[in-house]
Amino acid sequence: MRFVGGSGIGRLARRLARDYDVYAPREVAGALVLQRLADGDPPAWNDHRLAEPLKSLWLQPGKILAQWTPQGPQPGPRPRPRAVFGAKQCDLRALTILDRVLRDHEHKEPAWCDARERNLVVAGDCTGACDSCFCTMLGGQPWPQAEFDLCLGPVEGGYLVEAGSARGEQLAAELEDARPATAEQVAARDRRRQEVLQRVRAQNERWRTVDPTDKTVEKNLRTRIWGKLAATCVECNACNLACPTCHCFLLFARQTPAGAVRVSLWDSCFHAGYARMAGGGTPRLQLTERFKNHYYHKFVSFPRNWGVTACSGCGRCVDACMGRIDKRQCLHRLETEWMPSEVLEEIV
Repeated sequence: MRFVGGSGIGRLARRLARDYDVYAPREVAGALVLQRLADGDPPAWNDHRLAEPLKSLWLQPGKILAQWTPQGPQPGPRPRPRAVFGAKQCDLRALTILDRVLRDHEHKEPAWCDARERNLVVAGDCTGACDSCFCTMLGGQPWPQAEFDLCLGPVEGGYLVEAGSARGEQLAAELEDARPATAEQVAARDRRRQEVLQRVRAQNERWRTVDPTDKTVEKNLRTRIWGKLAATCVECNACNLACPTCHCFLLFARQTPAGAVRVSLWDSCFHAGYARMAGGGTPRLQLTERFKNHYYHKFVSFPRNWGVTACSGCGRCVDACMGRIDKRQCLHRLETEWMPSEVLEEIV
């Protein structure tokens, strides 16, 4: 592990700009979003996760997958590799979740695999937290552990730099004015990590649950509580679009001056037509059923099939919801308001 002064991060960004399009946090209308850095601009530090999910750089909406020209079919354009600053643990955990579906089996998604191979991640510790952050409720913590090339931990006078890949090791070795971190600097970083961890735990204490989330959701599948939880949902799909782990998509073809193209767009399981079949029927006609399916997928079927819960606790769904639905409160109510008599009544 190395220590580098605050100005060293700007030099790192300039070094990366030789081989990558560099993206870093910028404040726009009060929200932290990713923007491409102009040459020479230093990256800003974000003390908590960004407003938009990291998947927006890897699984872009509107991406052209293929195009048909007079010369025949051609693959979609291949973007220049990207380096991103400011990734937090919730987004890194989400990348692992998406890898389960898009990479880690025989039916790979080529564009995703290519992006994961070519893009570079400079992650950072959370030095603060949004009111909606709840990674600790799902066994997470507010600092990166994996899926990064470099990780920055702020300490007095600069940053501790930890490499998480061979590319990261090479970049760390190239950092100018870097020196080995002292035991005192590492201890200071670890104290700050624990302080943020306790803050996130404390702000979620009122929604604390005891049972595993898969058990809590599954035991309520036949109860009427879902109508109460979904009462203010307006089917705006904001929770799915802001979620770093949601990966449903649809394909459509359109004409351009250069020929026909096949485009991929983000989709949402809250759409009434999402599960519609060829004959026009749908197994989830009612919004309540789609709401329940959202929780069942994330907390029951996905971990059962892929070995990991499809929620990283980033809290973006809480911030984005027009109906003020809070996933933490829903999970808490599912555990505390469940009544066995409802199951019997539903069966009869």
